[in-house]
Amino acid sequence: LGVIGHSDKPTKLVVLNNPKSAFSESFRSIRTNIQYLAADKEKKVIAISSSIGGEGKTFITMNLAAIFALSGHKTILIGGDLRKPKLHEDFTINTNIGLSSYLINKASLSDIIQKTQIDALDVLPSGPTPPNPAELLDSPKMKELIEKLNTTYDYVIIDTPPIGLVTDGVILMQHTDVNLYIIRHNF
Repeated sequence: LGVIGHSDKPTKLVVLNNPKSAFSESFRSIRTNIQYLAADKEKKVIAISSSIGGEGKTFITMNLAAIFALSGHKTILIGGDLRKPKLHEDFTINTNIGLSSYLINKASLSDIIQKTQIDALDVLPSGPTPPNPAELLDSPKMKELIEKLNTTYDYVIIDTPPIGLVTDGVILMQHTDVNLYIIRHNF
């Protein structure tokens, strides 16, 4: 689907800070190629995973969501990794509530969706780490949440845990139109 070069930038959000770079162009190419996947769907739900941690899954997820939003598509980025969340490192967001809070009925949807510095991009962070992430992600409430967000947003992009370690990512992929699998060179 595409190749992204290695980034040695201090921030993971390279497309926002370097819109004319080769990195940004690589993400634009992937955005275009994704539009050919599930072509019958006008609005898409996309899950992004990898085998193990450290392959660049969150880096790809954040920048792909940003490139969709910068092109005018209303996009939401879901922190689906309830075990080791990382989205908050590059977005200034509240991590005290999030997806886990919503799934156990401790927060409403409007409480957990947070704005970013990109107009068309919202983030739904993971929230506090629960004792039962797989069960929460496999709940009817999670399926209902994705369906609801898919009516409001053009792209729902989910950052999942690595599927080589836990089943959470595979559980989330049941509800998606496109599943991207990240492989890092020499890793």
